[in-house]
Amino acid sequence: MKYRYQSGDITYEVTLERHGEGYRVNVSALGEGQARVYDFAVLDAEPGALSLRFDDPDGATRPQIVYWAADGDSRWLSSCGCTYRLDRPQERRARGGAGAAAGDIVRAPMPAQVRAVSAAAGDVVEAGQTLLLLEAMKMEIRLPAPRAGRVARVLAQPGQTVARDQVLVEMAPDA
Repeated sequence: MKYRYQSGDITYEVTLERHGEGYRVNVSALGEGQARVYDFAVLDAEPGALSLRFDDPDGATRPQIVYWAADGDSRWLSSCGCTYRLDRPQERRARGGAGAAAGDIVRAPMPAQVRAVSAAAGDVVEAGQTLLLLEAMKMEIRLPAPRAGRVARVLAQPGQTVARDQVLVEMAPDA
């Protein structure tokens, strides 16, 4: 998964990927070649909080709690007195399915299991209204309606396992 965040005049790209039994995060300033790499394992996950173990390059390990919240395509992370807002890069958000505008599609942000479906085909929804609840790595992920309108199709059901970028809901075109 790729995200970006701004600090002063510098934009950073953050890439999260599986690495062995844990995860690896690459953080690099856009336009600069050097990236900082952090390896970590998830020790415990609760809604809104992750307990992580970071592996330092010198072989030492350090535990750390990271608090998180999701707001649409943005993720808020807070740890050690610093708070970061991570946003999906524009080119990723702009992708849509064939014949559908990007704002008409709700996709799975990562592999997950569908825990609840809160909308059905034909329902009229408000922008930001929760359409589905997913669970991944013991975290709840609420997927909101991308805009106000009518739901055309719901392509997921409770208990179903979904893949990253899988289309879960299609909104009806504006009339």
